[in-house]
Amino acid sequence: MLSIQETANEPKNKTSAKKNILTILVLLLALGALAAAGWLYMNPPKAKNNSNTNDVSVKIDSILVSRKITQIPYMPTDIPTVFYTADAVGNVTYYSFDGAQYNELAPTGTFELSVPLSGQQIPVKIPYIEQDGVLTGFGVFSSGATGSDVYIYNFIIFKVCNLPSSYAADGKCLLLAFTDQTKAYSLDPVWEEAYVLNRANGTTERFLSENNRMLGINGAVRADFCMITDTALTADTAALPFFSGRGYDLTADTETKSDIYVKNGAKETRAVSGVADRYVKPLGGDSFAFIRNNGNGFDTVKYENGAESVITTFYAGYGTSYIRSGDYLLSKEDGRIYTTYDNTVIETVGYKMNPMVFAVSPNGKYVVMAGTVANALDYRIYVYNTETKKYATFTETNYAAHDNMRFIDDHTVAYYIVNVEGYENVVLDVSKVK
Repeated sequence: MLSIQETANEPKNKTSAKKNILTILVLLLALGALAAAGWLYMNPPKAKNNSNTNDVSVKIDSILVSRKITQIPYMPTDIPTVFYTADAVGNVTYYSFDGAQYNELAPTGTFELSVPLSGQQIPVKIPYIEQDGVLTGFGVFSSGATGSDVYIYNFIIFKVCNLPSSYAADGKCLLLAFTDQTKAYSLDPVWEEAYVLNRANGTTERFLSENNRMLGINGAVRADFCMITDTALTADTAALPFFSGRGYDLTADTETKSDIYVKNGAKETRAVSGVADRYVKPLGGDSFAFIRNNGNGFDTVKYENGAESVITTFYAGYGTSYIRSGDYLLSKEDGRIYTTYDNTVIETVGYKMNPMVFAVSPNGKYVVMAGTVANALDYRIYVYNTETKKYATFTETNYAAHDNMRFIDDHTVAYYIVNVEGYENVVLDVSKVK
């Protein structure tokens, strides 16, 4: 009987032994974990040495040049260091930026004009600056301020500048105008009117033809008939691209329904139908780049010698997933930046934000973005050096809307923030990001 009892108890003894072994292993693991934790406490891990990244945000004061609140924002002119302010009653003031602050600048002269538009004469004074052969000047017509008998228009911004190189003539300049007050502070204005201005006597003649131009419901000529941009005017040949919605009904969405025409001397012909934006980049000769929506996203397209070729296809929304600044497109998803006119791509490093605005320096060395990270109150300025592949992020205590980001020179970037006090004009020196 004894041998039978001993045989029956054997499995229980084995189970107890296994439990004891497991208990010992657990205790050993726990002791090992405690020892490891103690070692880590005494010897904290060193940060990974990666010279291409800098995930620690620092205060923006370290790159701040100036921060000034004004009732009207400083706007750029055709002279990089000259800026202007213009109020709704027609007062225009110029400033020179000396690298640290804006200093008031006396105008070179003033044009006092009466501009024909929609059968009326629009009075305007345009003070201007002329430096090293570059002419730039702005004026504002406001019906409430002048007391004139103009009844069709309430507001018009005028600009004088040099004629495009192929159309230059002694004693003459270009006079431009647009009537949309909501875009008074746009960095990419679309000029609705273009004239050749005789500087000696103030007379004008049409620069772009308005043959068969129809009237709108308010008695004004169609504002979308012959539109041109500052970028288009940089063309180095007589072939100047401009926009027109003349091929579409007035009841259509003329904000986006536009074609591209080309002025070549006195001849104007339609070159491209249905563009996604009033953006065009002259590329020499009659060639230019533009943007067009497709079924799945949009394309950057090159026009040359009457033929079109797709540069890059993007499978996302233009203006939403991709935003444009000048000749660059930013993918908000991954931070890649594409040029509009070729296949160049900038691969950013340390991209962790939802950008609202961005800019690329004239020499292509710096990329600057402004936007949120964790939430609407977590606003950052991101700077990337494309040469060294290093970046830095800076905390921005003012998380209101940032706008009009642009470079003054190769390392100085400016933008404004809309506050209850007015416009906070900010200037940064990003050259410290080595």
